[in-house]
Amino acid sequence: MPIECLISFDNNPQGVYYAGQELSGIVDLSVDATKRIKAIHITVSGYAKIRWIKKGYPRDSERAMCRAYRSYLSSRSYVLGSCASSSCMDWSAGDYSYTFHVILPENLPTSFDGKYGQIHYEIITTIDRPARYPKVFKLPFTVIQPLDLNADTIYRVPLEILDRKRFWSFCCPTGPLTVKFSTPYCGYAPGQKIHFVLYINNESSIDITDCEVKLKQQVSYESHDPQHEYRYDKHLIARKQFGNVLRWSRKVYRGFLSLPSIPPSSMKIVCPINITYLIKVIIIPTDFHWKMKLKIPLTIGSIPIIDNMAAAAGLPSLLETQYAMSRGYFNGRRRLQDVRVLAGENSSMNEQLVASVGAEETSAVGEQQQQEEGAATAEGATNGGQTVIPTLLITDGDNPPDYKLMMPPSYEDAMALSDKFCDDSEYLQNVSLSSIVSNETAESFKPRYPVYYEYETPIIPPGSDDSTSDI
Repeated sequence: MPIECLISFDNNPQGVYYAGQELSGIVDLSVDATKRIKAIHITVSGYAKIRWIKKGYPRDSERAMCRAYRSYLSSRSYVLGSCASSSCMDWSAGDYSYTFHVILPENLPTSFDGKYGQIHYEIITTIDRPARYPKVFKLPFTVIQPLDLNADTIYRVPLEILDRKRFWSFCCPTGPLTVKFSTPYCGYAPGQKIHFVLYINNESSIDITDCEVKLKQQVSYESHDPQHEYRYDKHLIARKQFGNVLRWSRKVYRGFLSLPSIPPSSMKIVCPINITYLIKVIIIPTDFHWKMKLKIPLTIGSIPIIDNMAAAAGLPSLLETQYAMSRGYFNGRRRLQDVRVLAGENSSMNEQLVASVGAEETSAVGEQQQQEEGAATAEGATNGGQTVIPTLLITDGDNPPDYKLMMPPSYEDAMALSDKFCDDSEYLQNVSLSSIVSNETAESFKPRYPVYYEYETPIIPPGSDDSTSDI
């Protein structure tokens, strides 16, 4: 019977961490007979890897392998034996438990799995054996670089773009086509809805057959071997299609784009993989006229924008020791709803995490409360006919709330996931008590990102341009 291994995280079964947090867990090993080994060590590894094949010039037969590799985390600890000792020892049969602990650096980029590269983090348990290949067990986990949209007021600025275009008909210019697109904010978090207003004033003699609003993800890969090269990949995240706009008429279209589980926009961290987002508006005219395209950059963060009261006071980030409860940002009528973590591709996960973060009003602004044990404290009191929303107390300020098992992603979320990254080396899947090491091909690990479902997002109120029928 082969060696069985189970790697688990402390108070975090989903394995989702923010950069700068504490990562700890237990490695349980089970061996049925005495074995001859040299050492056992546990490694916490994190790296960015890029690989693609570039055709050579002038002949297509010449090819070059573009690569890039950057290590962000490499922490190894020996639980049995040492790296300096070359002697062997007898490892008796039985069950063993070893712990690991590491503080994640604050400059770690967000986990990502793309077509030409990946940003990957994993726990590796290695059993060194004499005159044989080492026995290796791996467990991937997700690291997220926090991007608090409340930290900068620039994300609260409404996003608006206005453009005009003139068509040519029989060598004569027509009237202008005016397109205006606007959203309440320029920064959103996964799970939110991007409400928008698309105003089209067609004063030309050309009919508009179709209008589209798309949200796209752009990923740039930067290689350094054998030379400095770039490669780009685009993914369609969400799309809305509208009807036509006849000549000498105008229309106002209202809609929203739902954000699935996607990684946040890349921060100013040195990384060969960069992720950006943009909204693309496409106006399609009839006949052989050129399309009208508008591109607006958008920021995707990991913490959504809260109401004006919380933003003015400065909402604490997820890395601080307390949420808004210690500073009285929220009362019983305000809450942050439905903080969820997408469960990736594990179909057996069937529970949902719904965290309603509230806070009691306190008089001492800026003082931090003592952290109480217990995940949540519910208050059933009623004030003036309105039920006070239960309060959730965070037991560990350095960690996010405990993540529970959840349903698998929806169809839209699964379609938004990136393609599998193919590497030369064989990918070894983690081995648990229910899954022993085998030669079967394992599926690639998909990172998980926090999602804010059913969180209220602002809607642009009707303006003076909404005199026509809304669709």
